[in-house]
Amino acid sequence: MKGPASRNNRNKLYGEARIGGMADVPVIRITSACNHKCVFCSAPHTPVYPPAVSREIINRHRDTISIEGGEPTLSKDLTGWVRYAKKKNCRDIIVCTNGARMGEGAYVRELLEAGVTMFNVNFPAHTAALYDRFTGTRGQFRSRVEALRSLLRLAGPRGVRITLVVHSGIVGQLPAYAGFVARTFPGLFYLELNLAKVLGNVVDRTALVPRLAAAEPYLKGALRVLSFARLGFITDGFPLCRLSGYETSSIDVYRSENGIDEFLSEKRHAPRCAGCSLRSLCAGPRADYLELYGDSELKPSKTDPAALLAAGRKTGFLRL
Repeated sequence: MKGPASRNNRNKLYGEARIGGMADVPVIRITSACNHKCVFCSAPHTPVYPPAVSREIINRHRDTISIEGGEPTLSKDLTGWVRYAKKKNCRDIIVCTNGARMGEGAYVRELLEAGVTMFNVNFPAHTAALYDRFTGTRGQFRSRVEALRSLLRLAGPRGVRITLVVHSGIVGQLPAYAGFVARTFPGLFYLELNLAKVLGNVVDRTALVPRLAAAEPYLKGALRVLSFARLGFITDGFPLCRLSGYETSSIDVYRSENGIDEFLSEKRHAPRCAGCSLRSLCAGPRADYLELYGDSELKPSKTDPAALLAAGRKTGFLRL
C-alpha cells in the first residue's frame, strides 16, 4: 500500500483548488466559515476565491455554476452571487449546503427568487448518533431532517439533491441509509454517492477512504434499495469495474456521453485499466485512491460498451 501524499504536493496530485486554473471548473468558493466540523470534509484547505476570479468563473460557465464554501449560507454575499450568475444567464445555479438554514422559509424563498435552481445538501447520516459523530455537532439531526423536508416543499421536485460522502464510517450502513432517504424525503430529485477524497480533513485521516472491494457489496445494496424505491441516484469516484450492473449510474458515463471534462483531472487510468472494455467510458479511479491503495482491486470489464450505452439510454442514464 502506498502512503498518503505529503502536504507539499497535495495540489499537484489531487487537483486541490488553485486560483490560477480554477476558471476551467464551474465552482466558486465564497467563504471558509462553517458551522459543521465534518470528519470527511474536503474544503478546509481550499482557498476562498477573490471576487474577480469568481466573476471570471461565472462568465465562462453559463450551463452550471456551483456555489460552495465552507458553508455558503453563512456568507452575506451568497444572494448577491446568485443574482450575478442569473444576470449572466447561467442555466443552473447550485448552492452546496449542510442544510442548517434550509428550514428558514423566507431565506430559502429569497435564494429561489434570486435564481437558485438546485440545493445540493450534504446529509451525512441516517441516525442522530452518526450525524453527531460525523459532523461534530450535537442534537441537530432531527432539525436537519425537518429542514430538508421544508426545502423539498419550497424548491420543488427537481430543486433538491442530497450528497453522501462514502467513507469508512458510513460504508457498512449504506443500504440502511438509502432506505432512510427514500422513506423520509419523497420528491427528492436524486441522491449522489461520492467516494471520500484525500483532501482537507481526510489528508490526515486516510483510513476514512474505504477500499473499493470492501465498499462494493454495501454500495450495490444501497443502489438496489434506491432502484426499488424509484429514487434517482448517481455515483462518483467508483470506477465502472466496481459497479457491475449499475455502470450507467456513474457520473463518468454521463460526462463521456455529454462531452463534459470538468473534474476529470482528479482521476486517472491505472495499468490494470489497459484491458478494460469500458476504458473509454470510465475515467479510472481517483488519483488519490491510487496513491493510497494502488490498482490491485481493479478488475477489467468485458462488457460491451455499445450495449451498455444502449441499455442506459433505454432506462435513463444516472437512474434519474
